[in-house]
Amino acid sequence: MLTARGTTLLVGAVLLWLVGRLLGVPELHVVGLASAALVAAGAFVVHLSTSTISARRTVTTPRMPAGGTGEVVLELRNDARLPSSLLLVEDDCQYGLADSSRFVVPGLGPGRTVTLRYTVTGAARGRYKVGPLRVHIRDPFGTTQRVRRYTSTADLLVYPRIEPLPERAVRGNHHGSGSSETRRLFSTGDEFYTMREYVQGDDLRQVHWPSTAHRQTLMVRQQEQPWQAQATIFCDSRRAAHAGSGADSSLEKAISVAASVAWHLADRGYQLRLVTDADHRSVGPERWETVLDRLAELQASKSAGVAPALQRVRGGEGLFVAVVAPPPGHEPVARHPDARTLLQCGRGYTGRVALVVVAAGGERRAKEFATLLAAAGWKAATIAPGQELADRWRAAMGEPTARTAGRTA
Repeated sequence: MLTARGTTLLVGAVLLWLVGRLLGVPELHVVGLASAALVAAGAFVVHLSTSTISARRTVTTPRMPAGGTGEVVLELRNDARLPSSLLLVEDDCQYGLADSSRFVVPGLGPGRTVTLRYTVTGAARGRYKVGPLRVHIRDPFGTTQRVRRYTSTADLLVYPRIEPLPERAVRGNHHGSGSSETRRLFSTGDEFYTMREYVQGDDLRQVHWPSTAHRQTLMVRQQEQPWQAQATIFCDSRRAAHAGSGADSSLEKAISVAASVAWHLADRGYQLRLVTDADHRSVGPERWETVLDRLAELQASKSAGVAPALQRVRGGEGLFVAVVAPPPGHEPVARHPDARTLLQCGRGYTGRVALVVVAAGGERRAKEFATLLAAAGWKAATIAPGQELADRWRAAMGEPTARTAGRTA
């Protein structure tokens, strides 16, 4: 493909050849032919260079917190026996993720590799695609170029904003809480628990021979194994219940609160389960990375209420943390189906915490909802987009916040 310079040179060559032919000046013929030959030589050089440049992309931090930074590394290698000409490198990157992802490489010798780096910043949560890469190859005189488009891309996931919680944010919900039927077992254990009949695949070293002789059937020792505390986190993502847009919206605050709680509980060994009204699957325990991945990609849902989602967590155990918006409408909060369903589904849990996210203009209704939950035995408080999670968590637990502690002092 001709550049603007190459087009001008080629048109000039044709004109010089025509003028030289009309006027009978052989020097103009020579200059015209030389100019055309220069363009042709440039096109040949570009064609050779295009097919021999290989590229590889590496994202040093494929997952990063909101506001964090990472680096994208591009490696270009010339696989030809001849040096390549000027390279203009451009890596597609979503606006706001990187300030600049364009580079100029003067040339690349045979078998040589050049490493290019640029910084990416996780300004907002979500999944981003980095790439594909485009390399513009030009001849030394800039008359022709060819664009090679690479197909490979890389994913970059930006987590929601993580806010710190108090060190002892969850008290009275230690490892082993809940009924034994639904606790998750670790793979090892030493304490003798009971005996059961042999099942194919059991370790024969666990056979209890006295019981086997007494019952005339193989009996094995069942070892009691340590338990792991469980926590269920519900995040309300209904579009109708939230207000605002961008990082200051109540939805983004709700997702940030849910992610912060998940991070805090995972750091203390809790087994996590995330439930949202946008996902109708029956979700079991998940790794904390999976929980944060889902929250990073969570979008506002069109659900009218939270009752269908809450029904899936009814009768659970351990700790239940609900990050919810107040029930929409003007109906009394206590009579709203969302409020009744939330109160019912929380009865089986040993610990219940609710953070009611305040949307613009909904302060009074949010306080009524938090008061209703507190009266039913929940640890409840409201939280607005501009408030710190640690203070509101202390308020839910009935502890003095930083502001009230300062007043007392």
